[in-house]
Amino acid sequence: MFGYVIPDHTALSPEAQARYRTAYCGLCRRIGALHGLRGRFTLSYDLTFLNLLLSSLYEGETPCVTDHSRCPVHLLGGVDWRASGPTDYCADMSVALHYYNAQDKWQDDQNLLALGYEKALESCRREAEQRYPRQCQSIRRCLDRLAAYEAAGSEDLDAVSGCFGELMAELFDYKQDHWSPELRSLGFHLGKFIYLLDAYDDLPRDKRRGAYNPLKTLSTRPGYEEEMKEIFELLLAHCSRSFERLPCVEDADLLRNILYSGVWLKYNCKNAKASRQG
Repeated sequence: MFGYVIPDHTALSPEAQARYRTAYCGLCRRIGALHGLRGRFTLSYDLTFLNLLLSSLYEGETPCVTDHSRCPVHLLGGVDWRASGPTDYCADMSVALHYYNAQDKWQDDQNLLALGYEKALESCRREAEQRYPRQCQSIRRCLDRLAAYEAAGSEDLDAVSGCFGELMAELFDYKQDHWSPELRSLGFHLGKFIYLLDAYDDLPRDKRRGAYNPLKTLSTRPGYEEEMKEIFELLLAHCSRSFERLPCVEDADLLRNILYSGVWLKYNCKNAKASRQG
């Protein structure tokens, strides 16, 4: 359920693309500093978006560090990176999310790779939970509720996607301050969008495997594609309204690129592929 909140690089200038990379690499570097190399495997575009958002919203409240450093992936040239206080927060949330996701995969599917990943991230998760108990406890609580819905075969889209929406609302609510209502609304609707787009993307595979998917029945009804597009558009409209109420200046255009264009890339790619096959 990761990798949907991505930039549309085709609509970004070279300078904006470089700016995005510095945030991505900054998050990777801070995950490594806090949780070691194993933690770096949790790096995702989704948490990079949260890093950009919070760093822009709380610009100036903590020092922004920029540097050029060696990188285990880019061995020859190194990378430019930047990080601030919210970057460390996103680093902790990254390892916590991946830990609990791996734990669920082990419990649901007895996936040995997931079990190994869970064990590898155990100490990282403990450290993150010590710093941010509210958020980490919410991740576990929301995923437990979601697992119960899925085990019951629920097709109540609002209920099942709402679990992941509530999880994301807690993560976006960084400081529980006067910006909380808009951050929580943005996180909640984006979380629902991510969950439903993931289900939409996985539907053909889940049908072949006989696996749970909340869209199975809905997908057999006339107008399914139009209804899903309307749901996605409505959820992203809520996200956009909440975002525009936040006084983000730094990287505002980059954040808009992700929210208004990038999040649609996988949906558009899937439908273009379906059209070609049809």
